[in-house]
Amino acid sequence: MKPLIKSHQYALIIVCALCACTNADQTTQKEYEVETFVANLYGGTGGLSVDHLGNVYSSDFGPVLGSVQGLTPECKIFKISPEGHTVVFADSIKGASGSHFDSEGNLFQSNIAGRTISKITPDGRKNVYAQDSLYSPVGVIVNDDNDLVVCNCGNNTLRKVKPDGTSKQFVKSDLLKCPNGITMDLSGNYYVSNFYDSSVVKVTSAGEASILAKIPGNNNGHLIFREGLLYVVARSSHQIYKVTMAGEITLFAGSGKRGRTNGDRLSASFNYPNDLDFSPDGKFLYVNEEADTLSDHRILTPTVVRRIRME
Repeated sequence: MKPLIKSHQYALIIVCALCACTNADQTTQKEYEVETFVANLYGGTGGLSVDHLGNVYSSDFGPVLGSVQGLTPECKIFKISPEGHTVVFADSIKGASGSHFDSEGNLFQSNIAGRTISKITPDGRKNVYAQDSLYSPVGVIVNDDNDLVVCNCGNNTLRKVKPDGTSKQFVKSDLLKCPNGITMDLSGNYYVSNFYDSSVVKVTSAGEASILAKIPGNNNGHLIFREGLLYVVARSSHQIYKVTMAGEITLFAGSGKRGRTNGDRLSASFNYPNDLDFSPDGKFLYVNEEADTLSDHRILTPTVVRRIRME
């Protein structure tokens, strides 16, 4: 005759079984420091920006890097919710490259092939904001005076656009080699990453340029300032570096091997990453990159958006 199992003993068995299942799930659902957020987004790796609600905006540069020469199709901007749901936020962009939000939630989007900057309201209404003396514009940023500073990759200058639409040349320097990304610190200094060499160039509010650091790889993507540090995309070395305000360089993420392997920050692999931005709470750093790990690096479509856990 089998012994009877009392009710409290039976309950204990169920609880233990549930604990075992929960522990097993936690073991199999490991949270990587670097993980895929959205895979195979049908657009080329252009700009990437995050709004104050945590939505990620990935800009479609076009299918091929060399397509700027009059061949760039009508491109889109994709809006991705914090949960990963994707919709088209705006379209009819001629090579969507760098982008940046102002304090009112308007998105400024470079049209590298159209030689214009579009201003897109939070509800998706788009108009031309700047078009005077822009030459293959890429990185853009809105400063504390609501001036728009634009990286002119095509003629190695920075141009400043006032809120009334008037503009003037801000910086022309031999240190700028296809200025690509731009960010700003709390003191009003700008930092520019060159696409055609390894330099990160510091530009004061008065327009004085100097080299802050040289990033391994000789082909920089974009960069972002946060809490006293720059995070710089080393595009051709498939990595992301941290740079102090004194110019000290530290590898932040990426094994240096081309790929899209998730994992710890230094063992995970990237595939020609381009732009990056933080979530509002600083918990994630989002990065866009090429999906195709085998073809020529000029094949930009599809795009993959990865995220790096900062906590």
